[in-house]
Amino acid sequence: MTGRDKFAETQLPSIEAFYNTLEDEPGTPKNYDRARGIWVHYNMKTMRDYHNHYLLSGVLLLADVIQNVRNSVYEKHHLDPLHFITLLSLAWASALKYTGAELDLITNPDMYLMVENNM
Repeated sequence: MTGRDKFAETQLPSIEAFYNTLEDEPGTPKNYDRARGIWVHYNMKTMRDYHNHYLLSGVLLLADVIQNVRNSVYEKHHLDPLHFITLLSLAWASALKYTGAELDLITNPDMYLMVENNM
């Protein structure tokens, strides 16, 4: 996809159009046959259909992976990773829960300001 006008194309471009600029090599016949199979199987009419299918399948795969991680972490630690901003904060909460350690409240004003300024 090199421009908006490509969305209106009504057929899959030739294999030469599937040049891999990241690897600096031409598209493989295997990948092109897969693309053609997807085009036919889903009865695509335009490159917009192909583009939207490509994005949707990527998003659904990512959502499946994230849900699998959520389930795995919750099953082992009873913590939901999506309730934490970073993996480090999840690991910290998991460590505190596992060890049963209790943290004291910060009562020293200088220590409190140091923590606040580093957030």
